[in-house]
Amino acid sequence: MNIAVLTLTRDRLAYSRHCLATLQENAGCVYDHFVLDQASTDGTADWLDGEYEADHITAYSVLTKNIGICRGLNLMLDEELDPSDYDVIVKFDNDCELLTPDTLRDVCEAVIDRNAILSPRIHGLRNPPNVFETINGVSVTAGIGGIFMAAPARVFADGYRHNERNPLWGGDDHDLSMWWSARGGVVGYLDGYDANHYLGTDGQADDDTAYWDRKLAEMAA
Repeated sequence: MNIAVLTLTRDRLAYSRHCLATLQENAGCVYDHFVLDQASTDGTADWLDGEYEADHITAYSVLTKNIGICRGLNLMLDEELDPSDYDVIVKFDNDCELLTPDTLRDVCEAVIDRNAILSPRIHGLRNPPNVFETINGVSVTAGIGGIFMAAPARVFADGYRHNERNPLWGGDDHDLSMWWSARGGVVGYLDGYDANHYLGTDGQADDDTAYWDRKLAEMAA
């Protein structure tokens, strides 16, 4: 199985160091990792260009400004990789802390087997999605967040792109979940696999107030 992992970074180097290490430790498979840095000023770009890039990144780019999640993902899909080369494409945020061995491998296998868009169960969210039912080992929800979002690559090979009219922060995960569900696909958590929204959403807000103040300002713009 060919897997592409897409990660957007913007500052919070300590989060990237820790969480991307949990991806490596709990992947259970080979994958191509594409990273787009959106104008970090805390040394993230230097780390990507040095210590991390040497062993772990297939390709990375550094922007001079934050263009947002949807535009950033589309840029990667159009310029950094060919979705038709892959079976599964995974959005993996740099604040996703994987807890279960072989998560990437097993979630991606389930994506193909169940024709689903899947994630491990994410802990530490302020407003986790409601689970409606369990089908074939998947806790079905109306949608999953973009912290970890594994989708069949054919979705993007066939031309799906994220709505760049969305705010800088978000909309990509909700839109894709709704689009897939409307076509009869399953969306949810693969049971038995767990991950943290690193430190929890509230913990992140307390840990780096300047980052969150900037994020809230950009969300309101």
